[in-house]
Amino acid sequence: MAKFSPFATVFVLFLVLSCGIEARRAARVFRADTFRLAEDTNLYWSASPAQHARQLVHENVWATLSTLSVQFNGIPYGNTVSYSDGVGYAKEDSTGKLFFYITPMDAAGVDLSVNSSASVAITMAQQGCKMDAEDPTCWKINLSGKVVPVAVDQRHYAEKVLFSKHPQMEHWPEKHGFLPYVLEIENIVLLDFYGGAKHVPVKEYYQVKL
Repeated sequence: MAKFSPFATVFVLFLVLSCGIEARRAARVFRADTFRLAEDTNLYWSASPAQHARQLVHENVWATLSTLSVQFNGIPYGNTVSYSDGVGYAKEDSTGKLFFYITPMDAAGVDLSVNSSASVAITMAQQGCKMDAEDPTCWKINLSGKVVPVAVDQRHYAEKVLFSKHPQMEHWPEKHGFLPYVLEIENIVLLDFYGGAKHVPVKEYYQVKL
């Protein structure tokens, strides 16, 4: 039987413990409603990419919305936007649908009136991830598709969803023409661990129950 020096034994134990700590860190999420780190009951090795995607979307309240700029001749233009995917912060409130409140006076509103193609980027770093923003264990997601006005018969529900997390919106000037918009998701790309990004099927994403 091979013998290991005390130094080698200590070094191996250090590596094992380090991997365990980092894996545990990857299983922590930041709750936007409490402003604290909370344990993720769906650990990386037991949760699907679709679950992580839904979790990241639900537990954040703002994102970077990139549109094709009218002002800058089609150059992608990133805009900070507030959003909500359900009435409230509880897991059972999650729908996976991203609703926005957009005015035609904003660059995003102008761009979307010409071309509804857009992408939405969300990262765990927004809410206090302890790792570097580019580290794969600091989850990040990109959802792309069409951002379009919500159908008239669904506007009341969409506003209820938005106002539940962004109560200030209810008092924004009516003359600014704010309307609820929704992202019709076509593609989902998630990076939640080492080994490369994952393409999450939209159908699986919507089937998740948090």
